[in-house]
Amino acid sequence: MTSTSTRAAAAPRLLASLVGLVTLGSGSLLAACSSSPDGADATRPAPTVTTTGPAGAGTPPGPEATDANPADPAPAAPASCTAIELVEGTAVTSDALATCLADHMRWAGSGHEEIRLAGTTTLVDWVLTPEGLHGVLDRDPGGRVAFTPDRGWQQDGTGWVEGDPGGDSEAALVAQGVDILRTSLEPEFLAAMIRLAPGFTVAGREEVELADGTTTTLWAIRADAPFASLAQSTTDELVVWTATPGPTARIDITSTTPGAGQGTSTTFFTRWGQRPDLTELAELAGLDLGAGSSPERRD
Repeated sequence: MTSTSTRAAAAPRLLASLVGLVTLGSGSLLAACSSSPDGADATRPAPTVTTTGPAGAGTPPGPEATDANPADPAPAAPASCTAIELVEGTAVTSDALATCLADHMRWAGSGHEEIRLAGTTTLVDWVLTPEGLHGVLDRDPGGRVAFTPDRGWQQDGTGWVEGDPGGDSEAALVAQGVDILRTSLEPEFLAAMIRLAPGFTVAGREEVELADGTTTTLWAIRADAPFASLAQSTTDELVVWTATPGPTARIDITSTTPGAGQGTSTTFFTRWGQRPDLTELAELAGLDLGAGSSPERRD
């Protein structure tokens, strides 16, 4: 059995593994989230939706009409997304794009992300409920992390370690790392990242590679110029790839940090609106994370 001293000695490596999961440059945006109108502490309102226009590729279907209410149409997309016109050369404000991407994430309610950064690949399955973000992450090389809106776990060689700010050094480090990760995956964080850019322009349709190695033609929405983030980092390029506003397929971020050089992170978004299997998280947290919209504690 692993001794307490051995586990404590491994805690710094544990935190490094956790923080390494965060997308390139995202650590410098944590403050932006807390100060943004859509900050991490803000209430999560349901986005306004519209029923006009065709549903975008990858957009989850709306609720089906029922005998009790047969006239209810399926919403096509958040109104903030249908307001964006994908025509080459069209200017898109940072606020408009940020609002659309965050609204769509809340509206879809679940999905899958694959984050590639510095030779690592991180897979994320997530679900948003009225209580907040739930997810399971699997990093290669690295480890596994699971979290609810207020709890988190890191898997080590002996099993799962739950984070606890008031616990021993290992538990405290897990709590700190999971908090960073959870924040970096929330819709408010995505919105804050986009809002740092000076503006965007629809660059046209280009061929781009997807996570499975296939290629497709998508609209490229590019940041108009490099922009400063925090911690002396500069985002040199930010590109949002999408077939239609909202259900983004890919985001590329190239950043330069003094002393660390330049690096690029690529995040692929798939399975919008598809409920992932979070059985492992449900067992850890004692929650029912089935098809329902709100988790229920199983005490």
